[in-house]
Amino acid sequence: MKIKITSLIIILTLVLVSSSSLAVELPGYEGGINNENNYKEVIFITGEPIELEGTLKINIKERNRKGVQEKNYTYTYNLNNFKLGATLKRTIRLTEIFDINGKQTTSQKTLDNYNETLRIDGKTYQVKTEDYQWNQGQVLHETGLLEYYAGDWSARKTYKVDRGAETVTVQTKGNLVGYDSPWSATQTQTLEYIIEYENKLEEDSTWEGNAIVEASYNKTKDYNYVENVPNQISFRGGFILTEKHENVLKYSYDLPRPNGRGRNMGRDSMSIDTNPIITRLNIPALRDVRGLESEKDILLIASMDGFSLRATNLGPSTPVSRGDFARALANTMDIELPVEETTSSRRSRRNKEKEEEKLRYIDVPKTHRNYSYIEGVSNRNIMVGVGKGRFEPDRELTKAEATTILIRLLGFQSLAPIGNYSTGFKDDSSIPYWAKDHVYMAKELNIVPRTEYFYPNRPITKEETATLLVNFINYLQDQLKYDYRENVLN
Repeated sequence: MKIKITSLIIILTLVLVSSSSLAVELPGYEGGINNENNYKEVIFITGEPIELEGTLKINIKERNRKGVQEKNYTYTYNLNNFKLGATLKRTIRLTEIFDINGKQTTSQKTLDNYNETLRIDGKTYQVKTEDYQWNQGQVLHETGLLEYYAGDWSARKTYKVDRGAETVTVQTKGNLVGYDSPWSATQTQTLEYIIEYENKLEEDSTWEGNAIVEASYNKTKDYNYVENVPNQISFRGGFILTEKHENVLKYSYDLPRPNGRGRNMGRDSMSIDTNPIITRLNIPALRDVRGLESEKDILLIASMDGFSLRATNLGPSTPVSRGDFARALANTMDIELPVEETTSSRRSRRNKEKEEEKLRYIDVPKTHRNYSYIEGVSNRNIMVGVGKGRFEPDRELTKAEATTILIRLLGFQSLAPIGNYSTGFKDDSSIPYWAKDHVYMAKELNIVPRTEYFYPNRPITKEETATLLVNFINYLQDQLKYDYRENVLN
């Protein structure tokens, strides 16, 4: 069979934010890598991968139509490869409609408008709206602190070459999976392309190729303690937070060779990072934690105002109250707190003056030291009341309760074994039934130490609270990211 090799295009759409903002997760179009200033896309032409670079501007509008939440996306590409004389211009408009059902949200994306023109080797490849069928479905589940999501899409795009006698059809199957947390976020997309070429003016002038693209976006916050070099300074050292955004793209291909003999197969990868965002944390005044094994853990939590920044004595072995745990959790996990009303905004509520504002909890007045933190965690159902309108903010929190709160934030309690099982602690029988699945998962994920005894009903101390929260942070930074990135890509 005679095979005539004509310019082949597999558009691997690697989506970027506009230069006016920082890098975000991969938009749900077709994979991608980017940083603040640069956008790259790979196309496969004549059996060889070719890189295009340039700009991509993204415009997102949100609106609510008769109770239906909707987002409209516009992507505008302007790309080129100067060495090969290739140029690409593309405009895409998508609409996403959301259906919210409790903690789950499903959405459907559809194509509104599409226009793409690629010029290379003296030929023009063009796709218009009627030549592109595309849709994507996605589901999101939120736990109060984290969001997990997954999606799938399918597409068929037909390029008309010059006058249309030659066509290239690209069929796409794709899926994505990701999560977002205060200390890390990852999204990984996998796309499979099948490419079919046809020349209607020549018999037996057809061929087929395929490619697989895996694109991953990752955001991580790292902390690091830095000692001060000079001795004559008012503080010995402090913590630095460094936020990094990384993008990795892996691809493989199986395409015909230009001479029609054999196949051109290969694989490659590329990566692009953003400039790190560095934040210096406050210096806590604590003096009674020096020399403790958990000193760095305590200072880290205090640096984020999880413990008081101004207090000189923490009392590391003293119990933590429910309200104080809410504070530590809110400040280390960047939980949004309620905004205090200004005098003018209070005056604007004259129509409600007849009704006294009802507090969420009768035992948490606005004057309570932890009022805003308790409101913050309650708004997300992270910590809730104990019944009869009470929160008991000053009651000691047990180790079982603290552990249950964190595992519930991950949403992993249902991953524990079913039926009669042991957590492995010698005091397993003392663990309350409602906490057992949470304690088991916390041990499996190394969020709680693998000691002989757990002491579930003991009040958790401030030192233990610091260690527990730092272990939780480390899990979000490392293990969760690894599962969503390396295990998927490899």
